[in-house]
Amino acid sequence: MKKLYFYCSIIIFCIFAELETWIMKNNYLLSFYRFIVALVLLLTTQAIFYALNDSLFNVSTFSDWAKLSLGSFRFALASTSIFLSPFIFLALLPIKAQEKKWYKTITSILFFFGVELMLIANLIDCGYYRFTFKRLTFDFFGYVGVGGDFGTLIPQFLRDYFHIVAIFLLLNIVLIVFDIQIRLYIKRRSFNNSTKPINNTSQNFLRKFAPLIISVIMLFIFFRGGLQKTRLNLEDAGSYASTQNTGLVLNTPFCLIRTIGVDGVDEKTYFSNSKVEKIFSPIQEPSNEIWTDSLLSSPLQIGKTNVVIIIIESYSAEYTGVYNKNKSYTPFLDSLAKHSVVFQGMSNGRRSIDGIPCVLSSLPLLMEESYITSKYKTNKLGSIASLLKNNGYSSAFFHGGYNGTMDFDKYAKNVGFDKYYGMNEYGNKNDYDGNWGIFDEPFLQYMVKKVSLMKEPFVASVFTLSSHHPYTIPKEHIGQFPKGTLKIHEPVGYTDYALRRFFNTAKQQSWFNNTLFVITADHSSINESHDFRTPLGLYRIPIIFYSPQFSHGVVNNQIMQQADILPTINDMLHNNKKVFAYGRSIFSKKPHYYIYFSNGEYILTIGKFISKYREGYPTQLFDKIKDEQLKNDISNKYPNITQQYTRFTQAIIQQYNNRLIKNQMTNER
Repeated sequence: MKKLYFYCSIIIFCIFAELETWIMKNNYLLSFYRFIVALVLLLTTQAIFYALNDSLFNVSTFSDWAKLSLGSFRFALASTSIFLSPFIFLALLPIKAQEKKWYKTITSILFFFGVELMLIANLIDCGYYRFTFKRLTFDFFGYVGVGGDFGTLIPQFLRDYFHIVAIFLLLNIVLIVFDIQIRLYIKRRSFNNSTKPINNTSQNFLRKFAPLIISVIMLFIFFRGGLQKTRLNLEDAGSYASTQNTGLVLNTPFCLIRTIGVDGVDEKTYFSNSKVEKIFSPIQEPSNEIWTDSLLSSPLQIGKTNVVIIIIESYSAEYTGVYNKNKSYTPFLDSLAKHSVVFQGMSNGRRSIDGIPCVLSSLPLLMEESYITSKYKTNKLGSIASLLKNNGYSSAFFHGGYNGTMDFDKYAKNVGFDKYYGMNEYGNKNDYDGNWGIFDEPFLQYMVKKVSLMKEPFVASVFTLSSHHPYTIPKEHIGQFPKGTLKIHEPVGYTDYALRRFFNTAKQQSWFNNTLFVITADHSSINESHDFRTPLGLYRIPIIFYSPQFSHGVVNNQIMQQADILPTINDMLHNNKKVFAYGRSIFSKKPHYYIYFSNGEYILTIGKFISKYREGYPTQLFDKIKDEQLKNDISNKYPNITQQYTRFTQAIIQQYNNRLIKNQMTNER
């Protein structure tokens, strides 16, 4: 460390010793000013990002703002350094071509190109972040446009987010004006400067290259985030803000750069193999002690009871009356809930591509890249379809979107579904919504027809799409549903209507009375109420179990995550087979937990406490009841509980990472 400080001192001395000489050179001065302009513009987009998404964050004190601003500046400095490094290098390279017009043109192109990339990336998240609560990472390019729908959506996005496009154009005008003014200032300064120009040919090698070398070193330090041992990473944002506010500290250019080349997960050795199995094992034993409540003592039986899993696009719990007593946009779902088992549902992620494997395979997202686009996507992985296949179940997955969207068709086949029905199989383009695929009402009717042709017993799952941006509903239904206060409210009402039509048609089928229906969401969406805008509230979704054989309804206050659905179905069907799951059956006697991963942080809750684990940092502990915003770390007050949460989180991570690497994601040895 002493040597490091010594070398830094030498660098600083050289900077001041040569400062007057360098500043005389126009290319050095131009590079410095351009760097500052780029940094300021990036920070401006950070402010715009907050202004357009302020309802998603909770920053209340001056201290919070100060820490957040410091962190945001640090990450912005890192991004600007890497995106402008090609420009800085060429601009400061001491060669004769520097004064040539073509060379200056090239350096200017590199400058503007770097700035444009930063502005575009950060401004895209001004609109996209509200759907994911997560800055874009490089895996975005792995799934965007898969299936052919992205190209058709671009014009719609430009229309819906015209204000962001206008901001982009305005920032470009500011950029050009400032750049012109800087060059005019340098030109006037050069004309008025009476000092003789420096003769570069007489300089020795070190003197000529010192500015470039030192600039490269400084850029490298800025990009690393300082002189600390480890480079700046996404999880470091947690040092400046609460989990809910890390999006304000991070910027999208940094997240994209830092996740380039992220190739899977690292093997973990927190515990020995035998010890980690005792702390947490994804191979779950079935529970024979189902609730004695009369509705669950009904004769649901493996091999005789069909299973239908309905995954609704972007359905926050806030939209339904069973979870939100103040306002509801789902009259049918509310009525169905009165005859169902209702749990306090939580999503394990914020994207559809992560929600589907979590619901159907009990595989939450605990890494930066989605499983479906990762290097592990061809691993052997189970699902509700493969679990029930040995008991004679036929299976099908339905999604009204373009075939191949987010590779759902490949995923379904890989995890054991016999059939996949998408937009191609539907075949009637008259019901196309113009954006994502087939409207929910006709596609759910199509599903009933196809399911009725399946051999019983069967397991079928459908993923809807109409309650997704740009929130399109059929023309004949416009004006039939409450518009509410958010754009999503009207299509939420339409999807609820589509579900009513689905159940009305299904009731007429012979298989209906022998079917267990599970209704949930891939993830939550935009919320308004305070209870649904806390770090946990943002992830609340419906999880509802319904069967015509249930005698009455039950609202259970137990938190149930998406990953718990598969093992819970296994127990409700009285299946004695072990199940591979990263969740736990709601009937399990073991402690129930909820976990999600975001920006390098693992958030875990068991009982009244919630922890935040980041690799290389002390685990933080919060009282989720008294401290909804997770601002007061009480880990020092409860060291034993903090240690237990740390061990449990590490055990889940170790089981998750190592089993992905070794292709051991089933209960088969």
